[in-house]
Amino acid sequence: MRAAHLPVGRMLEMKLNRIIIFVGNPRACAELYRDAFDLNPIGEWSDEWAELDGNGCRLAFHQAYGEAGKLSGATGSPDNPHKIVFTVDNVPRTRQRLLEKGIEMGDVHDLPELNGLVLCDGSDPEGHRFQICNR
Repeated sequence: MRAAHLPVGRMLEMKLNRIIIFVGNPRACAELYRDAFDLNPIGEWSDEWAELDGNGCRLAFHQAYGEAGKLSGATGSPDNPHKIVFTVDNVPRTRQRLLEKGIEMGDVHDLPELNGLVLCDGSDPEGHRFQICNR
């Protein structure tokens, strides 16, 4: 089902904030983009997560997992796609609005252990994932 377009004035509550790429080695991928495009690191990097300031949109690398656990090889496949992240003021309210427009949405996840992160994943008509979150 195709989503209806929102009036321009209502789009101000959403902002493209981050693109997440699921990879076998987050640190190595982040280092390549940091060095190749002179992007600044954000926060502390780990074996699970590395994030760069893309000057308006963050670029993040997340450890990919398969049925047998962590993936260590190249992940450039439809099974491990990117994720586009939109920052919103109110995740549950925005999720409800998207559901009302016929957009597939998952559950809201409230993660106080990650500094109050609230997020919800959705899918476009071809199965590409996106996320709405509070930061």
